[in-house]
Amino acid sequence: MQRIKLCLFLWGLFYISVLPSSAQSIPSDSVIFIPTGSIKNNLLYDATLTPNIGLEVKIGSRSSFQAFYGINPWKFSDTKKWRHWSLMPEYRYWLKKEKAPYLLGWFTGVHALGGEFNVGGVDMPFGMMKWLKDNRYEGWFIGGGLTLGHAWRLSDRWRLEAAVGVGYIRFRYDRYENEWCGDFIHSGSYDYYGPTKLALNIAYTFGNRPEPKPVIIEVPVVVEKPAPYVPSYDLAYLEPQAETLKSRYLSGQAYLDFVVNKTDIRRDYRNNASELSKVEETINVVRKDPNTTITHISIHGYASPEGSYQNNKRLAEGRAQAFKDYVQQLIDLPANIFSVESTPEDWDGLISWLSSKENTTDYSSILDIAKSDADLDAKERQLRQRYPQQWKQLLAEVFPALRHSDYRVSYTIRPFTVEEARDIIRTKPWQLSLNEMFLVANTYAPGSKDYDDVFETAVKMYPDDETANLNAAVIALRKDDLAAAGRYLAKAGDSAEAQNARGVLAAKQGRYAEAEAAFGQSEIKEAKHNLEELQRFLNSQ
Repeated sequence: MQRIKLCLFLWGLFYISVLPSSAQSIPSDSVIFIPTGSIKNNLLYDATLTPNIGLEVKIGSRSSFQAFYGINPWKFSDTKKWRHWSLMPEYRYWLKKEKAPYLLGWFTGVHALGGEFNVGGVDMPFGMMKWLKDNRYEGWFIGGGLTLGHAWRLSDRWRLEAAVGVGYIRFRYDRYENEWCGDFIHSGSYDYYGPTKLALNIAYTFGNRPEPKPVIIEVPVVVEKPAPYVPSYDLAYLEPQAETLKSRYLSGQAYLDFVVNKTDIRRDYRNNASELSKVEETINVVRKDPNTTITHISIHGYASPEGSYQNNKRLAEGRAQAFKDYVQQLIDLPANIFSVESTPEDWDGLISWLSSKENTTDYSSILDIAKSDADLDAKERQLRQRYPQQWKQLLAEVFPALRHSDYRVSYTIRPFTVEEARDIIRTKPWQLSLNEMFLVANTYAPGSKDYDDVFETAVKMYPDDETANLNAAVIALRKDDLAAAGRYLAKAGDSAEAQNARGVLAAKQGRYAEAEAAFGQSEIKEAKHNLEELQRFLNSQ
């Protein structure tokens, strides 16, 4: 410890002796050294016999980034060691604008830190951390905090820095008896709040010193260079194909409760009133709309796996048929538009739920049984007998959701005139086909807000349609919204119009070789014009 104090004292005398009276001044001559970064060493970290090195680089007019790495590999004896390594990245903001280019003056920053340690048998000064003397700790740490510091100029190349930081560190450790092959005591963690950094750095800067330019007096010769040619690119919309019949559907699931071993639906039983109301609301969306006609309703009933397969088959079929009868009575439609299917035991639904829990050992084994090709009743017996606790949980939490009736209402939407479609697009745009929206757009002036809104509505209603994405990309390119254009063109297909639009996007982004290739792959007249425009622009550079 005395040697460490002596080293610190000698280092302090040395740097005080070399620190000039103008340490904080900035040279005002025209030939001045401008640092771009520095390599540094923390003298206080050296005092702990830990070699360390740091690198700092300027990343802005008033900001810089540095990273410090230190490693202590020393082992003093079998029971005394101070081994560790640490890494501390830090962002700095220099407060004085006139000093920031020289990495001088006050700065603030944000730092992170992390590393690993293996320490023990150390007698710390001032009675601190007494537990290190009789124990060995091995583990890792991570944290971060805020920094405040100051840098002084010693010369063009040398800087002296002092910095402190406060913040938070999370320690995770294993504790051992401090002896040869000491016994493991326990594992633990520790949350530390307080000082996280103390630095006295000596830094060697690197950068450049601009050479003074000689003053040359000459008669100026003005040569006017023509301005670069500004290209004008053409884009092409693609008219969507008209739908002969606009077929759509709505779907849902009803979780109905039935009396044990019964198949009749009782509206006032448990939560049935709420479930049946949701079904009615879904169907009425279509039934009460004058523009739609219901063409088919499919119903698929499911039962859960508990009980015998034959009884579950009876229940699934009966309950699906009862649900169909209820819906038919509700909306007064002919029986021939209905189709009814059933699955006696929804093992697929059980497997899906178990798959989300397969990292748990018991559920992983249950999943293997559920996926097996064994007889369904045999699989149920295995689950009940081998995993009684988990089986009770499945009965209470999972199986109720496997007893459901899925329904799908298919319907058609009548065609609209352009005048009708102009009103419908503002209230029920999902009832319009892409072709009807395209015809509405053509009633507005190209480039107007209403014109653009129609194509943006179309891509929202049909987000995966290639034509909708192409036309939306054309709108985005005309607005110079290149990010949106790129997203739309990713789903716009490979039509000639799409290739032409990709060429325009590449040209606007400065990817001229890609633009030429895209224009060359498109056979439409707009692409030929755009290729000529691009070549004329490149020749004017």
